[in-house]
Amino acid sequence: MSKKQDEFDRISDQINSMPGSNSDFDISQHLAKIDDLPDLGQIALYDYDSDLTIASQKGLEVIESLVDLYLGEFTELKNHPYIKNKIREDALVYAEMLFLSKMTRKNILTQLKQVDNGDNSARMHEVINQTIAQSRENTKLSQTQRSDLENSYKNFKNDLLEVIASMPDKKKKDDSGGQVIDSSKLNDMIKLAVLKKKD
Repeated sequence: MSKKQDEFDRISDQINSMPGSNSDFDISQHLAKIDDLPDLGQIALYDYDSDLTIASQKGLEVIESLVDLYLGEFTELKNHPYIKNKIREDALVYAEMLFLSKMTRKNILTQLKQVDNGDNSARMHEVINQTIAQSRENTKLSQTQRSDLENSYKNFKNDLLEVIASMPDKKKKDDSGGQVIDSSKLNDMIKLAVLKKKD
């Protein structure tokens, strides 16, 4: 019974020595003063949504200008649902690449700032080298992707022109000398061009 009593007394003493149970205790004497703390700078949350929105807009601008470059003479074709969906999908893929490149760049800068703040461990330098290698890969992938998109629309235009040239009664000339494509043949032209591209 005395062990229990000793334990009870010990716990009671601890409770009595805690702040709040003693009215003479002043916690402000135990806290760091603002002047003693290092300047940690402003802490701000990064706005990833804004970057995603900007990348999406930029991706759409690039793909729309690419479509205008290669399919500008086919005004009806640019409004076709397949082409509209393709533009949206290509813009989304391109925007993701832009966002990924920006985040990799941000990551490198953050890591370099860590080194500037004194984190000079071998592991940190290894991480930085890996991030730089990844950044190079992203740049190569971005260039390849842009070239693939350009070639895709260029080839699509060439296939369309071949299909138009092979169709009897395929086009009419208007007074200005431009091409007017019969809208009833437009879906057939797209289907033939897509099938030709797959072959």
